[in-house]
Amino acid sequence: ECSPEGHRVLRNPYRSTRFDSLELQRTAIQDLVCDHSLPPAWYRFMIGNRPAEMPTRCMNKCGTQAPVWLSLKSESLPVPGESKRLTACATWQVFFGGTKDCCLFRIPIAVRNCGDFFVYLLQPTQGCMGYCAEVNNCIIKVTFSPTSFFRFLLPDKLTRLALQPAITPELVQGRVHLKCTYSRPSSKLPLQYVVVWSRLSTPGTKEQIQHDTTLQPFSYVEMNGVNLRLGDTVFCTVTAFTRDTPEQQSLPEESRGFYAGIKFLPESLQIAEDGKEHVLTILSTVPIACPRHDDSCKVTLQLSTEDLDSALSACRVDLLRAPCSESGCAAAALTVTAVTDFAQDGNRVSRIRAEPVGRRDLLWRAYTPEDVKVTVRDLPTGNCYSFTDPHIITFDGWRYDNYKIGTFLLCQSASRAFEVHVRQWDCG
Repeated sequence: ECSPEGHRVLRNPYRSTRFDSLELQRTAIQDLVCDHSLPPAWYRFMIGNRPAEMPTRCMNKCGTQAPVWLSLKSESLPVPGESKRLTACATWQVFFGGTKDCCLFRIPIAVRNCGDFFVYLLQPTQGCMGYCAEVNNCIIKVTFSPTSFFRFLLPDKLTRLALQPAITPELVQGRVHLKCTYSRPSSKLPLQYVVVWSRLSTPGTKEQIQHDTTLQPFSYVEMNGVNLRLGDTVFCTVTAFTRDTPEQQSLPEESRGFYAGIKFLPESLQIAEDGKEHVLTILSTVPIACPRHDDSCKVTLQLSTEDLDSALSACRVDLLRAPCSESGCAAAALTVTAVTDFAQDGNRVSRIRAEPVGRRDLLWRAYTPEDVKVTVRDLPTGNCYSFTDPHIITFDGWRYDNYKIGTFLLCQSASRAFEVHVRQWDCG
């Protein structure tokens, strides 16, 4: 197929994805690309004198009524010398100015990679559809000079002691603290520890908030809502040294980042307009303090959505005080459902917002958790089609032609008084 006599060349410039067929439909409809009579064979595309390939994305440009493109999905184009059987899709504009169906028709084709170009095994299409092409993009290869690597040599006495620092939340005298604990080495030497607390101020940048020197295998920092607030990601870095030689310290060891605040599980939701309920769990990673000796050992969150694409099972949830564990210190759950709008309006991104209400302490009053991103996947509504002379596709995808003259019942609702009639006449 790769030899000159093994394939044909399609050179019509109207096949280019840069060409808008609307202009042809207004002025010269006879020039539209219609491949209904294309002989089955191997073909190569050329736009001008430049090699071209079938586009691999949904598009509605090309000099035809229904542009045909190559749908790869999880597949990839064949490597040089290889051939693959793939599927081409025809894009159909549902109605003028409306949405388009990217794959109303599926056409099996084969693709062979000839090294410098591709050839395609094409077959005739239904109606006025056309195989589209686009000019190959240039690939520029840039070679960088090797990077110099430097090895940093450390003094022999600087060693890693496997301190393994970790941060846990804790209530101390009714106030929220974070505790950094670390392993005490088996060495019999009397050790002291330097603990540096820091918070992530901007992505990749840490800000030091506290510096302790202690004999204890732990250190505390208070979340006071000023230098350490809810919503911060906190780290503790520990270094050990002996009392006799404080200038010789072990290598610093840093804990994993601890996020102090409200977490949502999952962190983002992918839901569809199918009526299914999705559970959203709300966790507090810090303990709930009791400012007064009453039932205020809770945090109430007001929930809202920024649009009408998703519905919540509750507008308020209470995070009640509970012993802290690995999963969190308080939890609540609700369900999220996508609103079925019976419109083919594509996938949409919505957000769920949570705001603490009724708390007077600075720690919670000045805190707003990050929104939850909700992607609502649009499910296609039922569509039937009657087009050209005419070809008819029913709601369940059954296809047939009706070439008769007269008035016909095209579709009828089974649940309400609604039906569509069509009238056909001879226009030849």
